[in-house]
Amino acid sequence: MKYLPDWWENLFQRIKRLVREYEEKNGVWSSINIAVWEPDTNPPELLRKFVAEEVLRDVNKNHNYWDNGSPEWLNKKIIELNTWVNVDEYSHLSTLLIPWEKPILGMLPVACWANRSDSPVKNNWFMKNAPAYDVMSTWCEYLGEESFIWPIYSYENFKLKVSNLPEWKLPRMILTVKPWNPCPVWASREEWIEIIDFCIKNKIRLVNDWAYTAVVHKNHVSLTSVAKDYRELEWAELFSISKTFSACGWRVWALVWTSDFVWEITKIKWNTDSWIFGPAWVWLNRYLDTPDSRLDNKKIQEMYKARMDVLIPIFESAWLRLACPSDAWFFMLFACPNLVNWEKVETWEEFNSKMINTIWLVWVPFVGSEVNWKKEQFIRYSACYDSLKPENIARLKEALSKVEISY
Repeated sequence: MKYLPDWWENLFQRIKRLVREYEEKNGVWSSINIAVWEPDTNPPELLRKFVAEEVLRDVNKNHNYWDNGSPEWLNKKIIELNTWVNVDEYSHLSTLLIPWEKPILGMLPVACWANRSDSPVKNNWFMKNAPAYDVMSTWCEYLGEESFIWPIYSYENFKLKVSNLPEWKLPRMILTVKPWNPCPVWASREEWIEIIDFCIKNKIRLVNDWAYTAVVHKNHVSLTSVAKDYRELEWAELFSISKTFSACGWRVWALVWTSDFVWEITKIKWNTDSWIFGPAWVWLNRYLDTPDSRLDNKKIQEMYKARMDVLIPIFESAWLRLACPSDAWFFMLFACPNLVNWEKVETWEEFNSKMINTIWLVWVPFVGSEVNWKKEQFIRYSACYDSLKPENIARLKEALSKVEISY
């Protein structure tokens, strides 16, 4: 007997399945996958050299369970790399190195007393910004918890505004993704202060997922750099080396939190998880001590910007309209067209189907918030496609020449 319904397949997994099925019949790279690829470059050579040396050392601890034994010096280096904040200067903050991000997002509602009637806070649901990769809502669905979307709008440049929050209920926790996937929009200090004041007033925990730190626009302000000065706020921020050093498969993240919040996550993680690859911590610590680390990070950031500078004009010449500026240099978000080859398109699903069937251009659709009784619809492309290779550009332009797009 199955407990989970067969149709529980999230958007990304469904699109990856479509790509796999198509390429099994037509050959590898037969699709133009400009949406769900992971970084197509490898971690820097020096970084890989360090981990190889550590794996070859005949030290038993390297290959045993590490539990929560993360050396804080490494957590702090990762956080400082991302925020320029020295955690040692703030005694009320704690850190934790974590394997994988999405399971940790599942722990967040649990740490906020999901499905418990004896919660110390009366607020009884969870909120996330949208559009985004819907991990939090998926976990809440598995837990039988309610999660709602913080409405954001293209005409407000996808800024988080407290005035757009529903007034009839308050969440226990708000999850933001800044800078966003798929809205490549940065956050300002003023935005964070408004959100922080609201969360303190209403006893709401605030968590920001900052996965795209390596490709962030220079104007972006991290939550950590602001929240560290608000001792009464319960907050957390997550950082990744996935894009920072093209190491998605290594799954190394760090968190900085207010002490009570990190204590609860650490406790849950200790009771439910013992996974970590010890040499990954050792080599990353050594690597971050070298001048190469920031130089390599800068090279990766510049590479994605160069790709975006090529890709955006190509899509705009095909009459696609940017829904917002691409300040984060990794994603492009476009408004969903109304016509493809002179045929009317009602939804992003129809547009998706037409583009795949016509030119096998793979993208990710997102549904936004409601405006005038109709939800805004968008399509997202990423800079994982190497637009610096002439043959890739020629192929993309040829494909787009086969479709007429209009609004």
